[in-house]
Amino acid sequence: MKAGSLEEVYKFHMNDLYKYLVQLSGYPQTAEDLLHDTFLKAYENLELYRGERVRPWLFRVAYNTYIDWYRKEKRLIKTDPQVLNNINPHLVPSPEQNYMVKEDWRQWSRMLHSLPDNDRQIIILRDYYEFTYQEIADILNLSLSAVKVRLLRARQKIREVMAGEL
Repeated sequence: MKAGSLEEVYKFHMNDLYKYLVQLSGYPQTAEDLLHDTFLKAYENLELYRGERVRPWLFRVAYNTYIDWYRKEKRLIKTDPQVLNNINPHLVPSPEQNYMVKEDWRQWSRMLHSLPDNDRQIIILRDYYEFTYQEIADILNLSLSAVKVRLLRARQKIREVMAGEL
């Protein structure tokens, strides 16, 4: 990545990174600050970029920026479900369909937030952002097998919660 193309990279990836950071932090204002810090760190650390795919590299920088922020906060962050509802990228034409999509999203969000933080991250990165297992391992600094096992267990837990709600 050339330093001159950082603006293009920002324009192309900022929305996905912002959504990811909102999902991590639970707060849109915090996500804006973290997005700014992410690109500042990316710019400052361009020499660490080794030509790998830009998107996973930026998500790793964003994740590390979030971890730094979270450690400074030293408090449990509860995500407002309304924030996640506003992230839904699908526009639904009828009010009934809109309600059903929002209700499904709320249910998924509740189940997702019942998981430990690392498991939640793996599910978000795999199922929402469609990263490969290896990219997730690189972003979260985990082994490939740890990612696969945690994803399997997280999905099993979600199935159990869903079965209990039926």
